[in-house]
Amino acid sequence: MMVRLFCCGFVLLASGASAADSPTGWFEVKGAHVTVTSNLSLDAAKRAVVLAETTRSALLAAAWPGATLPQDRLRLVVFFSHQDFQFYFGDFVPHMDGVGGFPPTVFLYGLPDLWEKRSTEELEVTTSVLKRVLMQHLELFFYRRLPRWFWVGLSEFFETLRFSAEGKAASFGGINVVARSLYFSHRTLDVKDALAWGSTFNPRDEATLLGLRGLSWLMVEWMYSTHLPEFVRFQTFLMSGMDPTKAWNLVLPKEVTANIDRELNFYARYGSLGGSAVPLPAGNFTSDGGRPLTSAEVHAVRAEAALAGERPKEVAAEVSAALADDPGNVTALRLQLPLLKPAERLALARRASVAHPNDDLAWLLLGDALKDTGEAPEERRAAYKKATELSPDHPLAFSALAAMAIEAGKPQEAMTLALTAVQMAPWDPTLLDTLASALAAVGRCSESVSMEARAVDRATESGDASRSVYATRLAEIHKTCNEAPTSKLTE
Repeated sequence: MMVRLFCCGFVLLASGASAADSPTGWFEVKGAHVTVTSNLSLDAAKRAVVLAETTRSALLAAAWPGATLPQDRLRLVVFFSHQDFQFYFGDFVPHMDGVGGFPPTVFLYGLPDLWEKRSTEELEVTTSVLKRVLMQHLELFFYRRLPRWFWVGLSEFFETLRFSAEGKAASFGGINVVARSLYFSHRTLDVKDALAWGSTFNPRDEATLLGLRGLSWLMVEWMYSTHLPEFVRFQTFLMSGMDPTKAWNLVLPKEVTANIDRELNFYARYGSLGGSAVPLPAGNFTSDGGRPLTSAEVHAVRAEAALAGERPKEVAAEVSAALADDPGNVTALRLQLPLLKPAERLALARRASVAHPNDDLAWLLLGDALKDTGEAPEERRAAYKKATELSPDHPLAFSALAAMAIEAGKPQEAMTLALTAVQMAPWDPTLLDTLASALAAVGRCSESVSMEARAVDRATESGDASRSVYATRLAEIHKTCNEAPTSKLTE
């Protein structure tokens, strides 16, 4: 994907009921890139989709003008009640990322009109959970390496994006009231902590995380406002796959960073904190008519929330309730399968594919269950192929087929399939690892190293227990490269 860096520096089952009526009170509404699953009213869910699609388009235009992402998808699960959200996730977070699966899921709460809050005196944006969620999702498509401070700081920077009255332009940059307050409230942290965040520095306490959030915003704001050429170059390096620490040291030499913490503090107090404006592309942002969710689907959604909130008892209870209502419910079965023996998994997966023959996830489930048994490779391949036919924008089946092609000694076929998967979900370490293996198999050694490094990054970011496996593979690829270097990193 070609990305033009702009002048300012940013380089399951259909119910027979009508959509207006939902016995469960839950709906699913889809836009071109965003799906909302919610117990808001149907009209409110539709507004949420349109707002998300409009905001997504504005963020793309402001940060990466001219870029298009036709394949990205995001699912927002929105609880009407804050208390309902708190039950799963507590009161500390305004949103929570889901665990695994595709499309990536984020849990929110409240009416879309309340997702952006402004101060009553100066009407400055103080929080915008939607912009932060969308920005952190979009960043993953542009940067091959993405240090956590930059990932968080850039999303905080774009929380300040505001639409013009006519909706034809947007302004961004300048002060983020909340982020600056967090910076001043947690002054025990410095830039070296932010640079190490997510690699050698992984705090869990609320105060440190809030302080890092404020400091990360300030680092992005400072670079954008006072070191714009270096900021552009830094992003270019991240897009090319360069190690983030190396990129930082290249664009900001020691004479610039010698007193950087003092300079940042001065800038936060007295800097200009100016903003920029960008024209917005015209767009007709709409949603489909929506559909009501069945009782089984609602239980499955709540099981996903309980999994993200680390509430295993609720996961088990909701999965059981979902399967009692629909024994073939694919989402519930996917959550249940890891607890079963391989033979039991296969029986349940076959049941799901029979009950839901037009559901791509049912066929993906069958392929994965066949993989666990180590039997019937042709049936397994056929199941994954069926999944790609039913849902050509779902990456997991493509990656599974790529892994099978590598095993079969067909590296070129694996390359095409693995690249397709990563283009749709560049944040998934499993997909990145498969592509790295395919690159190594065709002799593109240095690209394989870069891809496996991304897998290690993303596994660290998501808390993936397989991080050590990816790190071991990275070391093996490095060794192979040193023994037989082949090609240069290409775009």
